[in-house]
Amino acid sequence: MQVYIIDDDEAVGRTIARFANRAGWDTDCFDSADGFLARIDELPFGCIVSDINMPGMNGIELIEALHARCPEWPVIMMTAFGEVTAAIRSFRHGAVHFLQKPFKRADFLSALGEAVDVGTRRQQESHRRQQSKALEKLTKRETEVLGALADGLQSKTIAWQLGISTRTVEMHRSNILNKLGARNTSQAVGLLQMGNSR
Repeated sequence: MQVYIIDDDEAVGRTIARFANRAGWDTDCFDSADGFLARIDELPFGCIVSDINMPGMNGIELIEALHARCPEWPVIMMTAFGEVTAAIRSFRHGAVHFLQKPFKRADFLSALGEAVDVGTRRQQESHRRQQSKALEKLTKRETEVLGALADGLQSKTIAWQLGISTRTVEMHRSNILNKLGARNTSQAVGLLQMGNSR
């Protein structure tokens, strides 16, 4: 998972990046929350490590924006000041950790490891919710066809069981793949099985 470091103090950003790099994480540094948000749509999913006190958008405003826009992204907030109110606000908006500068490398890596775990779980849960919504788009007949495909039945057998033509079965199969965003029947069946296992 990528680690995004947002701090207007370039030296601090470099130090944190070095901590993360030595532990095997890839990093990108930003000197402002505004600059990070301007690029977020083109960035791969990752963990955000952000200072609170910055010119322009501050860290609390950033996490509030992230909470509304991409809540799965894990955030570690940091500050050089003991700001209890800021800590509470950041946790309310999904922050995983709140570190007070200066912090030890071991403390940072521990917080980073936990944040990555939380982010991974959030991303997986979001993916499952999207899959469930996709399955809900299927018509009753498409659900029947997908169920038969999951049972390993061939199109001719499905057609005979449902009293429809083989061509209609193939049409339903194509619609199913499109609605689920699946590349093939095996992937579509996998989505069904994951949905049923919840």
